[in-house]
Amino acid sequence: MDKVGFAVVGLGVIGQVHASNISSLEECRLVAVVDQVRERAEETGRRLGATPYNSIDDALKNPEVEAVVIATPSYLHAPQALYALQHGKHVLVEKPMATTLRGARLIVRTAERMRLRLGVVFQERFLEAARRLKEALSNGLLGRVYLIEAELKWWRGESEYYRSDPLACSWRGYWETEGGGVLMNQAIHTIDLILWLGGDVEKVSGITANALHPSIEVEDVATAVIKFKNGSLGAISATVNTRPTTRQYRKIRVYGEKGHAEIHDLSLSMWLDDGEVNVDGSMISFGELHRKLAAEFASCIRRGDEFPVEGTEGIKSIELIKAIYLSSERGEIVSLPLIEGEDSL
Repeated sequence: MDKVGFAVVGLGVIGQVHASNISSLEECRLVAVVDQVRERAEETGRRLGATPYNSIDDALKNPEVEAVVIATPSYLHAPQALYALQHGKHVLVEKPMATTLRGARLIVRTAERMRLRLGVVFQERFLEAARRLKEALSNGLLGRVYLIEAELKWWRGESEYYRSDPLACSWRGYWETEGGGVLMNQAIHTIDLILWLGGDVEKVSGITANALHPSIEVEDVATAVIKFKNGSLGAISATVNTRPTTRQYRKIRVYGEKGHAEIHDLSLSMWLDDGEVNVDGSMISFGELHRKLAAEFASCIRRGDEFPVEGTEGIKSIELIKAIYLSSERGEIVSLPLIEGEDSL
């Protein structure tokens, strides 16, 4: 199978992970790296054997680039994904795929019209613990599910994260450029997983607040209760205010009539009447799941198969998050799907 030629746009922490992974995968070839900081692009290009560019325009003109990874700040995801699609390139875009629901839907329609692959970087779908739980639910191992709970208790300090450097100051913490706070940036992976496990949502009631980050506009704490279309209930709580910082964690709990399961960070425990199941994810290194996702994306391009985390999957988490914001603003229960114009927050 011929290797898929990739360009990685944006060479921050996660962009460097993507570039390094793609350069070493059998399915891929790193053709180009793009960053507005010339020295960063040139150093990465030299190290990984790719052509450096300072502009996405120039990289997209390279005929060897078949697919583009978008790893820039959130507000650039939609316009750059659209730009790459219009140039006939497949796109793998970091979360959130857009800062608005309207933007996410536009990207999906454009990819469909251009008959190109559009994937979203929800790498935790490739986590063995999540896959084992998904399989257990599909096989009815827990019986009828009646409750799914999700907790994300992290820390993101103003000086270390939101205001760490001029680039961070330019976009983190603003509605216009980040599209939201803890829900849109940190908890979105967890929200994607509960939607993958629980299915579509019928309605939601949520409350958000900014408790401890006076320099930002968006929420640093949020809670929501949801009703899935299959009748089960759900609860979400998320914050980036957790102290001490050594007590950070993420948990997803699924309760069924035959037992219950919990994903704690990267590991799974499942309790049934006839025994216990454990999947230890503690040895997974940062970037390993991104590597699996990129390899699958390249293989799907070559085989012509559907990518498991394609664009319509990326829309679902954004829609639920926007519905939580809308519910918090209005003080009422919000039904899904949202109609055009309801995602203005």
